[in-house]
Amino acid sequence: MPIRLRLTLWNSFLFGLIITIVIGIVYFTHRQSTYNDVDNMVSNISAHVNEEVNRQLEEGKKLQNVNVSVNSFSGDEIAVMIRDKQRNLVYSNSHTFLQNHKTIEGHIQLRVIGFDTIYDENDTRIRLKNSLINIKNTNVGSIQVFFSLESVDKELKQFKWFVIGLALVGIFLASIAGWVIAKKTLRRVNLIAKTAKAIAHSQNFKHRVLHIGTLDEIGYLTETFNDMLDSLEKVYMNQQRFLSDASHELRAPLTTIRGNIDLLHKMSSIPDTEKEEILNDMSSEAVRMSNLISDLLSLARADAGQTLDKSIINLSRILIQVIDEITLWDTFQTITSRIEDNIHIWGNSNSIKQLLIILMENALKYTSEKGLISVKITTYEKKALISIEDNGIGIESKEIPFVFERFYRTDKARQYAPDGTGLGLSIAKWIVEEHNGEIQLKSYPGEGTTIDLLFPQINYPSI
Repeated sequence: MPIRLRLTLWNSFLFGLIITIVIGIVYFTHRQSTYNDVDNMVSNISAHVNEEVNRQLEEGKKLQNVNVSVNSFSGDEIAVMIRDKQRNLVYSNSHTFLQNHKTIEGHIQLRVIGFDTIYDENDTRIRLKNSLINIKNTNVGSIQVFFSLESVDKELKQFKWFVIGLALVGIFLASIAGWVIAKKTLRRVNLIAKTAKAIAHSQNFKHRVLHIGTLDEIGYLTETFNDMLDSLEKVYMNQQRFLSDASHELRAPLTTIRGNIDLLHKMSSIPDTEKEEILNDMSSEAVRMSNLISDLLSLARADAGQTLDKSIINLSRILIQVIDEITLWDTFQTITSRIEDNIHIWGNSNSIKQLLIILMENALKYTSEKGLISVKITTYEKKALISIEDNGIGIESKEIPFVFERFYRTDKARQYAPDGTGLGLSIAKWIVEEHNGEIQLKSYPGEGTTIDLLFPQINYPSI
């Protein structure tokens, strides 16, 4: 069932329930008030007749001779009758009433003092009040006042159908109003759906849903949808750029290797020294391509949401291992270290080791042979702090915000290390974020670069 129809039905149901309760209260209140008015009128007539009869009896008249001025009460709906204590009729002001309601005489003999409702042969309801005539505490007869409820019941019935019709009209109008309001409300939702459909067909994330008005629930949904489109567009553009850069980076070594292979095929009499240079060049490009593919796989796992298996690790020990490993490389830079023992974090030792190697390798790569690289690990505000500082080529301030983007390399970096891929810092950032850490970079052209790593520290005894 469409949501618009469901909203309309719920609106109609709730409005119908409310209007039924309200109109029901109005009807039953009016009905009770009408019957109360009838009883009050009958009581007033009975009291007036009783007063006149008592006055005449006190003057010495017999009950059969009393004369009651009830002409104003005569008619087809009202009748006043006086009976002696043997219940014989001694006075009546309306023989017409008795003619119209012939069967009430049999009911009268059975009625008690007070109000009662009787029925005639046509099932017409008649309101009756019996009251006693007492003289000196002696009963001498009774007064009966009749009121036909035929016209009252008819009017109440008409009123009942009127309010029912009014309720039905109100529910019908509420349904139309609910249908129109639901259409107006869901129009913006339909616009969001059409935008999403247009994006699905065109694969163009530049579409946006226009929102004009207050920031209500639909406005918030529109804003959230547009924010989602911004994120998707950014991811899509990054993916396109990533694929373009990756294909470009892979094309270069493949082109070199293919060119060298073609050269070896065409020139069979190449001197051994030149052949060795060609093979070394091919080996270097193959290694570069292998490293690039390895980095791409690491980033692909990151994009896939792969999580790292973590445990309590000794960060100080891992840093010592990395420094010892790097000192075995064929390097000419001076590496100094200041390490505080037994600093533990919750993390993955292999990933942390990869992170440190990436940063140390970058420091070595962009620092001259006589340069200095300083590494230290300490605690700072209940966090583990690793600082790697070099006095290499540095980075321009305008380029610092982009160095963690994939394949981004400064012009100086390309000149200084043409075999780089531009993926190392992207992988480093992902590893730091996976460990709930922070990576901060400060750099000045010609002076060097400092990278600070901050990780939540765990108080753990030395093991």
